[in-house]
Amino acid sequence: MSAKELKAITDIGITLGYSGDDLKQFANDERMRTHKEKELKRQRKEAEQEAERQRKEKEAEMERKENEAEIQRQEKAAEKQREMEESERRRKFELEKLKVESETKQKEIESKQKEAERDFELKKLQLELQSRATESQSNTSVDGSGDHAMSHVPSIKLMKLPPFNEEKDDLDAYMNRFERTCRVFNVPQGQWSFQLARFLQGQALDVYQRMTDEDVGDYDLLKNSLLKRFRLTERGYRKRFKSVRIEVSETAEQFVDRLKKYLTKWREMTGFDATYEGLQNMILRDQFFITCDKRLQIFLQEKGKLNLKERRKQSTTTSKHMGMR
Repeated sequence: MSAKELKAITDIGITLGYSGDDLKQFANDERMRTHKEKELKRQRKEAEQEAERQRKEKEAEMERKENEAEIQRQEKAAEKQREMEESERRRKFELEKLKVESETKQKEIESKQKEAERDFELKKLQLELQSRATESQSNTSVDGSGDHAMSHVPSIKLMKLPPFNEEKDDLDAYMNRFERTCRVFNVPQGQWSFQLARFLQGQALDVYQRMTDEDVGDYDLLKNSLLKRFRLTERGYRKRFKSVRIEVSETAEQFVDRLKKYLTKWREMTGFDATYEGLQNMILRDQFFITCDKRLQIFLQEKGKLNLKERRKQSTTTSKHMGMR
């Protein structure tokens, strides 16, 4: 107890009439009482603090348990969602599998139907070739050329090529492959058109079926009709030659060979000879066309294939009509 507090107690004792030893006893008792009160207050405060601590701990524990329960609920909900998604994924997978199986079966059925149609066409072709070979045999001399014509009829059965798929195959590459196969099997060129018809489908087959009976046996005519149908014309090969770029898996040598092929096809479609002068005229004609007015270009395109001299003449005449100098 501080001196100030002791003086205050002594003053109270004097006021109450204490003196001497009584005053000392009063002060001592009062000091002890004050000390006990302070101790009780301290203990009460500690008890309250302990109770508050325990209360906070209980609240924290309850909150922790609630958080754990919420986490468990969320985990269960997420697990249930994953199960539902997995179930949905499996359901879609099964549906897709059934769809693919159905489409596969349908394609097999269509493939068998097309195979049956090709077999039917093959039999018709064999009969037609046998008939032609018989006529040829009767019209030839005894040198055996008729027997030779008959010997090529079985070769139709030996040739195996996948049907032309207009969505995947390059027609020009397919035609080159077909022609090489015909040469390997020694198929007479007179039979190439009928052979090629066996491997056509879709729009390509439509081109064949629309040809007249007189033209259907002409392979070059069929080939040109197919090339035009799939835009592999002079303009088509010119565009390929001008815009082609080397592919990732292509070597420089392969790329150059492809460029040569496009250039050759472009020249063949224009009708120029495979000579220096022919190539010169083709390049000059093309460059002349590029420099022409747009309206004149359209006019020259409508006129069709013209050599350089004819194009100059036409352009001069057209320019006069159009008022151009």
